[in-house]
Amino acid sequence: MRTRTLITIITGALALGGVGFAVHVNAGQDSPAAQPAASKVATAEVVRTDLSDYWSESGTVGYRKQRALRGVAPGVLTWLPQPGSTIARGDVLYRAGDRPVTLLYGSSPMFRDIDTVGMVGRDVRVLADNLRALGYRIGSQPAPGTRVTVQGGPTPAANDTGANGEANKPDSTPAASGTGSYQTVVTSKDAVFTRSLKDAVRRWQAAKEIRPATGTVTLGDILVLPGAVRVGAASAHLGDDATGNLMAISDQTKAVSVEIDASRADDIRAGQKVQITLPDSSHTSGTVNSVSSNIQAGPSDGGDPGSEGPKVQVVIAVDKASTIQNISSAAVEVRFTGTTEHDVLAVPVGALLALSGGGYGVQISDGALTAVTVGMFADGMVQIAGTGITAGTRVVTTS
Repeated sequence: MRTRTLITIITGALALGGVGFAVHVNAGQDSPAAQPAASKVATAEVVRTDLSDYWSESGTVGYRKQRALRGVAPGVLTWLPQPGSTIARGDVLYRAGDRPVTLLYGSSPMFRDIDTVGMVGRDVRVLADNLRALGYRIGSQPAPGTRVTVQGGPTPAANDTGANGEANKPDSTPAASGTGSYQTVVTSKDAVFTRSLKDAVRRWQAAKEIRPATGTVTLGDILVLPGAVRVGAASAHLGDDATGNLMAISDQTKAVSVEIDASRADDIRAGQKVQITLPDSSHTSGTVNSVSSNIQAGPSDGGDPGSEGPKVQVVIAVDKASTIQNISSAAVEVRFTGTTEHDVLAVPVGALLALSGGGYGVQISDGALTAVTVGMFADGMVQIAGTGITAGTRVVTTS
């Protein structure tokens, strides 16, 4: 019995061994040897395009034309507006000796008392235009070219130049109203302090509680600026001399200001487009509004070797103002465009191959290695030119 069992086990083992051998042999005969996969080569098309180089600078969001407001009215400072408030035409900017100093719009500052009927000048034009804009009836004005007599004022010398840019000529015969009168010609930039205008001033003074309401404008009662301003931080305290720096003011419009190296100032012009990266990493476009001609001096010669040099300020208007509406003050990145090469052939930088003899080449897809001349690098592309290189040619590049 034991002998029969042993034979059965051996026979089964041989049978299993035979099957295993047959499988091994058949597997070797029926399965071909594995072949290496063909490598895939990335290619790119030669394109005709414009290439521009760029550089980036750090900028700051803020209000345009920030500057210090210096007082014009002598006396003790008795009132200042709250920071963040807006002062418009006819509003009070501050009070000196509790007398209000009013904002009017214009380009010519007030430079004298306006008190004599018949006075002519650009400052009178500012006064007339603003009172009319505020709704006061000022009466008619003499037409440009009209010769008027200024009564009771000091007679200018024969070579004095009036607001009209012409010499003021004294009368050969004194006016009947008294000595010191002279004639002058009204230009389109002038206005005349007529009796009607003086009456309008008196009504305006009464409405603004400027006492006494005499119709005379005293130097210091009015401060002329180009438009409405936003009030910033105060630089003076109540009780200070009102002729010093009083507060910071700015336009109401926000903008981006950038300080760049003075050496790059010639590369930037008003109207140039830029790209702005905001604090949340979103992008918006802007337009260069101005490039300052004032160079801000860099560190002295005794400064650190790595110190920055002279700077100029660039002010950029954001094309879509709403993108910075809720940003009070923050750092942004501004990308400026430098040189632009128009209508050139370009490939990805990864297509360039360094040649053993120097220079660069590109491998044409299914073709030969071709030497090329390299031009501008910009945004991952490079300008090339070479024999057989045309728009649409495919070249080997990195994947």
